[in-house]
Amino acid sequence: MLSSSCVDPGAKQTHLSQGHEEEIAGINTYITGQSKSAIVIFTDIFGYSFINIRKIADRFSEETSATVLIPDYFHGDPVNPNLPNYRDMMPDWIKRHPTTETCAIADKFISTIKGHYQSIQVIGFCYGAKAVVYLITHPELSSTIKAAIVGHPSRLVEEEAAQIKRPILFLCAETDHAFSPDLLVHFEKELTENCLGTFHKYPGTVHGFITRPDGSPQVNQQSEKAIQDAIEYFKRNI
Repeated sequence: MLSSSCVDPGAKQTHLSQGHEEEIAGINTYITGQSKSAIVIFTDIFGYSFINIRKIADRFSEETSATVLIPDYFHGDPVNPNLPNYRDMMPDWIKRHPTTETCAIADKFISTIKGHYQSIQVIGFCYGAKAVVYLITHPELSSTIKAAIVGHPSRLVEEEAAQIKRPILFLCAETDHAFSPDLLVHFEKELTENCLGTFHKYPGTVHGFITRPDGSPQVNQQSEKAIQDAIEYFKRNI
């Protein structure tokens, strides 16, 4: 079950996208920037066309000088917040997009692009965090990923913490039913002991605050801080 904050699109944003779309491994992909270093974004339930995520992608590319790619791993079927009853449709949507399929698409996508870039980093927001953790626990693909970030993650389980093989930054909301305090403590303990994990926490925020801030000054400020923290982390690991 997704929490209410998982399905809240946040305050309306505007942005003129700077990139283009092309097909990679049979997956429609938004691409912005041109570099031999790549950042791959695995989105929340609102998908790769959601203007908020394209705005973030363009900013990542501009400030890190990396190529940023957003695969459409929902195959043209993201959650559409413009439908009046979209919240009622969530159970069926989740059945159509199990995390096993999400991880399989992430596997296919990274396997396809890995020979084209000198370094690859990944970031996943909410639903997309599962794909990121899958990649950095994978016995073969993990070595392809230089570093990873998850922002207000969901669908993670305790067992994954001990399996993580690459450096990872967690951008955590203060209140997050999708990443409970107990789960956060478990991941933090496991990943600080082996020096793979870094954890940033943002006061006055709830799940979704980075990609879908509610427009309030406090949340906008913390969203901006988290985006900047992600940019600095990417720059250190390119």
